[in-house]
Amino acid sequence: MTRKLLALLTRPRTLAQLTRALGVEEATTRLLLERLEAAGYIGRAHPESETCTTACQVCSLKRLCPAAGKPAATLPPVYRLTEKGKKALSSGA
Repeated sequence: MTRKLLALLTRPRTLAQLTRALGVEEATTRLLLERLEAAGYIGRAHPESETCTTACQVCSLKRLCPAAGKPAATLPPVYRLTEKGKKALSSGA
């Protein structure tokens, strides 16, 4: 399931989107996201995030993302792969 989640995050996605795609309970997705974030494989997209390297103009979640100038408190977190996550996914780890 971890590999599938990493693959899903080749595009930025919200918790709800990931939960639907994985077909599991939200609590399960949240736990997996927390573990992957703590290990540095994923991160959240926001203005101060080192994991957000996509230009807002071409990002598929521009309308949801705090990095696009929306108030962070009113929006769901948007998750994306870090460089470490991209390497793990490409290596088949």
